[in-house]
Amino acid sequence: MKNFALITLLTLSIAGTLPAQDFGYEYYNVLDFRSIGANYSMQNFSARPSNSLPDSLRISFTSVLPFVEYRELGLRLAVGYQEYKITDRTKTSISVYAESSNDFSLNGKGDRSGFFIPVVVSANYVKADGGILGVKNFDVASLGLGSGMKYRYFTRTFGVIASGVAAFHYATEGFSTEYGSSVTYAGEVECVFPDIGFSGLLVGYRYHFQSWNMSNAGFDYQRYYHGPFIGILF
Repeated sequence: MKNFALITLLTLSIAGTLPAQDFGYEYYNVLDFRSIGANYSMQNFSARPSNSLPDSLRISFTSVLPFVEYRELGLRLAVGYQEYKITDRTKTSISVYAESSNDFSLNGKGDRSGFFIPVVVSANYVKADGGILGVKNFDVASLGLGSGMKYRYFTRTFGVIASGVAAFHYATEGFSTEYGSSVTYAGEVECVFPDIGFSGLLVGYRYHFQSWNMSNAGFDYQRYYHGPFIGILF
């Protein structure tokens, strides 16, 4: 739980920097959107070829991974929970994400539309129960930096953001001295409709891949998930 506490602290620190905004205020600039919503993804979690455990002891599953998400321009906070079966026993997995980006324009046309280079600070915590009694759970927190390419187009009544980002992380496992690295690749498209519904709507689709290379090769795993998300603006 030490890793979970560290990620929670970082998440609260990032959230504490969010700009204040009155409820019910009609956005003068659609870039100021904030949303709370859900992501419904399918996740595959499996051992990498470098994993030192025998096949019978490895964690491997494919199941639905729902997230609760907070989003605004350049920020995503998400918590996910899922259940799966190994050896006919129900196991659980927890995922926590905090991602913040600062976008640098490539076209000199301001911050509303065009191509941007995002510089991303990201942290995540992933826990997955092992299948066999006595085998350690996967329990790893990661903190890192990344970059990629982003395109966005905004008017007063509509916004779209398409991005692809790669990030490299330092990773640490549970209460042990195990450490290593993590690499992530993420791509998503999100559309903002401030005039739909009571306060506006955000919809999109996300693909995320993550791979761990740890000093204890028994924790060398990879995962990917993808699915749509939807949020209510406020």
